[in-house]
Amino acid sequence: MFHPRVKGTYYEMGYKYGSILHKHGFRVSEQSTEKLDFGRESEKEVKRVFPEILEEIQGFADACHASYEHLSAFLLGIGAFKAEPMCSVFATFNGNDIVFGRNYDFYYSFKKYTESYLTIPEDGYASLGHTDIFIGREDGVNEKGLAIGMTGVEGKTIKPGISFCLALRYVLDKCANVEESIKILSKVHLSNASNFLLADKEGNMAVVEASPERVKARRPENGVNFMVCTNHFIHPEMQEMENLHERDGCNWDTLPRYKTICEAIKRKNGKINLDNVQKILSNHSGYVCSHQQKIKLGTIWAVIATLKQLQIFRAEGHPCKAKFRQDLRLNKTLQERQ
Repeated sequence: MFHPRVKGTYYEMGYKYGSILHKHGFRVSEQSTEKLDFGRESEKEVKRVFPEILEEIQGFADACHASYEHLSAFLLGIGAFKAEPMCSVFATFNGNDIVFGRNYDFYYSFKKYTESYLTIPEDGYASLGHTDIFIGREDGVNEKGLAIGMTGVEGKTIKPGISFCLALRYVLDKCANVEESIKILSKVHLSNASNFLLADKEGNMAVVEASPERVKARRPENGVNFMVCTNHFIHPEMQEMENLHERDGCNWDTLPRYKTICEAIKRKNGKINLDNVQKILSNHSGYVCSHQQKIKLGTIWAVIATLKQLQIFRAEGHPCKAKFRQDLRLNKTLQERQ
């Protein structure tokens, strides 16, 4: 896993990391006519919601001596042109702190692209985020103690709009808490179906279930003090947005993973410590720690965070084997400001 640090204006952040990758042989591939058309239409929504990120894409393209049009088409089409959605995310209040846990499951071939970014935008919040998509993010924690993690869902439609990885990046850069995040995610036009689990240091939690046609937020109910999402919709108004046939094929384990995590948290009445979180993320009987050797897919990183104390731990590989190590880069950045 790479550990880049980007700082400055959005253009500067894009140019800096683009320069590094270009020196190591990275090249932007040409996109199909279909993807270019999708990218052009999607750019309209990104301009409306998050125009700064287009400056970062431009800086990255310039540093790589690449076509902005082909690079933006690639990034704006993430998730729209078939990727197997996996992953598990949860958050719980343990009586003292809000604990966030996340497994990112994908094809092992993507390990070489994984990145843990310290991002310090000139006009935004600093964050520590993880991804296999440069510029976009798939989970992270920002300086305000806001955590977010996405999981893919097999939706029925794809439409031009903002990709999940850029929507998540917006939340990390611009939102201070769960309510601000729900507000922006409810207003953007997303290109594909996704879940976004949100938690902040004040103890607020929610899952935003989103599709191109509809977005709904669900919150803890019936006195529970945790939220979980895997790869299916739960909100009654969102279930018709999901392609159940596709789910049964590539996401057959989403329900067992969801049940396993919920039951593990309930057994502790939500009061779980870091060791408990690691055990949940390492669970094999409920498929939470994924090892699908036949298709060479599994958990390629895991994250644990406490949001009041702002502690972030990461396992680079299967959490059942890889050691969780604390990442202090965001903490040091905040200390330097004092």
